[in-house]
Amino acid sequence: MGVLATLVLLGVTAVVAYLIGSFSSGFVVGKLYRNVDLRRLGSGSTGATNTLRALGPGAAGLVAVLDIAKGALAVYLAHELVPSGELRPVAEALAGTFAVVGHCWPVTLQGRGGRGIATGFGALLFIASPTAVFAVVFFGVAVAVTRIVSVGSLSSVVGALVGYLIVSYLGWVPFHWAPLAFIVIGGAIVFVRHLDNIRRILAGREPRLGDPIRP
Repeated sequence: MGVLATLVLLGVTAVVAYLIGSFSSGFVVGKLYRNVDLRRLGSGSTGATNTLRALGPGAAGLVAVLDIAKGALAVYLAHELVPSGELRPVAEALAGTFAVVGHCWPVTLQGRGGRGIATGFGALLFIASPTAVFAVVFFGVAVAVTRIVSVGSLSSVVGALVGYLIVSYLGWVPFHWAPLAFIVIGGAIVFVRHLDNIRRILAGREPRLGDPIRP
């Protein structure tokens, strides 16, 4: 495949993944459930955590599943679109990254989206499945100890990075720079989207599970 064809293919992959990520599950579910705009409630995020506080566990579970599906679908399409070979893992990582970007800064909502965790997790399930186990464990332990979802979310990024290094070292998945780049860049995006949460955590003002939503 020539250089121009490769660039076009990767460009198409990125655009499609961004558009998939831009579908705001939280916004749609908020409108369908109670005709509310999640951007005007609580943290202003359209992700599952803010949905949980605003609409309850049923709506939050649906949003989480749909957001995970976005990341998985973006990577799956990249896998099918790009021929097997060295370019495929690059395309998958690119798709996962742009799905996260679309979720966080969706074109459909003037750039006001979620935090990127669920969509990134969905992408990770396809890019490096064993690594997702580490992310879930780190998330679960952190939330169990602190009862703060954002702490769990940030911990899951660390878990994904540690997990990928471990499973690739053990040979459970072949090491490739592209999945590692996805975890690092996607993780950086997640941390940027959690800057307000980090400030509240440091100030002792971050809501815990069970706390009422703040208008």
